[in-house]
Amino acid sequence: MADTPDQVPPAVDQSGNLTIWWVPTIADISAPKASTELGAAGSFRITYSFTTDGWTPTGDQEILTDDRLTLPQGLQSLGKTTAGLTLKYVESTAAGSAAVVLTGGTSGYLVERAGVPNATLAAASQKVRVYPVTLGAQIAGPRDGTGKFTITQVAAITGVVGTPVALAA
Repeated sequence: MADTPDQVPPAVDQSGNLTIWWVPTIADISAPKASTELGAAGSFRITYSFTTDGWTPTGDQEILTDDRLTLPQGLQSLGKTTAGLTLKYVESTAAGSAAVVLTGGTSGYLVERAGVPNATLAAASQKVRVYPVTLGAQIAGPRDGTGKFTITQVAAITGVVGTPVALAA
């Protein structure tokens, strides 16, 4: 194959193209159901409750040492991955807001769909990332006299957070 100049791949803007749901029950996280799980009673779209710095998934992977007898260079291998999630959202008493539905001590699933307009209903074949979590305490955010009152909350990851999976019908 001939060497060619770098191509600039197309990209999707984040603005308006992210949806986050709180879903209490998912039977199979490798194929969540669009209508009966994301669209079920008790499941809520909570995207616009979050502040701009309030949906911050993180991750890392261990690098393990692989030393060998007399080898002058140390080797490495890859170890376990970790996932983390800290939430920050506006205080609200509105039904369906993150402040109301993300009750501390509750277990369930935060489901993220990226690259599709938020206004688009969940449908089969759309890709989502599922975060199995237990929610920590709701803690009052800083009071600095500007902006909105906020709540911060940690989410303990209780299952494997994998790559995006397709929604089932």
